[in-house]
Amino acid sequence: MTGPNLPDSPLVATVRDLGVQFLRNDVDITGQDAVSSVELADGTTFWIFGDTIEGPFDSIRGFELTEVLSNTGAIVPLQDISSGVTEFRYLTEPGGARARQLIPFIPPEHRARQRLWAIHGARVGDELYLYYHRITMDQEVDVFETFVLDGMGVAKAGPDHDFERLPAPDGSYEWWKGDEPGFGVWVQRHDEYLYLWGSIQPEEKSSGDMYLARVRPEDIEDISAYSYLVEAPTLARPDVRPRWGRTFTPTACLFSDVPNEMSSSWNEHLGAFISLTTYRRENQLVIRTAPAITGPWSEPQVVFRPESARPDSLFNAGKEHPEFARDGGRITYMTFIDSSVYVPHLIEITFA
Repeated sequence: MTGPNLPDSPLVATVRDLGVQFLRNDVDITGQDAVSSVELADGTTFWIFGDTIEGPFDSIRGFELTEVLSNTGAIVPLQDISSGVTEFRYLTEPGGARARQLIPFIPPEHRARQRLWAIHGARVGDELYLYYHRITMDQEVDVFETFVLDGMGVAKAGPDHDFERLPAPDGSYEWWKGDEPGFGVWVQRHDEYLYLWGSIQPEEKSSGDMYLARVRPEDIEDISAYSYLVEAPTLARPDVRPRWGRTFTPTACLFSDVPNEMSSSWNEHLGAFISLTTYRRENQLVIRTAPAITGPWSEPQVVFRPESARPDSLFNAGKEHPEFARDGGRITYMTFIDSSVYVPHLIEITFA
């Protein structure tokens, strides 16, 4: 379903297309998605990828995923990426010849039926936490249309980046189940909290509703310590005071039309919180702004309209990498995925 042709954002002065990234590597990675990043304590960043293709392929649509790694990572030093990401190192299996899957399967899970899609995370002290979707799929049908979100889990690792999955109170590994938002598709540290964005996805996968949870960093492993935004201001009711509860209820949708993955940051130059995403799965990369992380959030406006590589291209995984922003956020960077190319694509955004 095609949405409206949205207006251009007056906040944007220029956009430079920096092209596809990460293809010049020594582990034969030729395609991947998700593409978010977390700043570490040592002047580097941890980049998180989902399904990762090795070797030649024509299209991810209908691709046999049985042997595909479903989450990988790279260490990327903080650097000037105005000419692209030039310094990076994939985490590999012993010997260094192949990228390694960060988050392991636990039997009876099997890579032919399940995927573990790491989406985003946060550093707390010396440990890195990644939130990941557990996916069940039908191998006979296009994964873009048939995957089922079983739930969202959490994995942690120390400096060696050897991840272990943390069990949920019910003994499973899904902290939030498939009918709840997958909190952790974006994690943002603000004041004394980590704020976790989560999406409830409809069957058509393109127009998810975004909700918010929060937890103090020291309590990140205690699901009972998370609270959920249950009332929030809107454009129609901007004076509503935000209210948090211990139980999630779908009463405070902050915005919609997001295909699950997104980003949010405080932009000093604009003096506002900004969210950069794809609009549905169309070739419209959009910005929304808000005076507070709890809203009210503006309607989406277009930052960039990438060219579709093929008529059946789908666009997703639109996210900012705010740790690489310059000049107080006046210049920032965003990646997205065209499903027909299936390689991280980078743009540079300069705000007016």
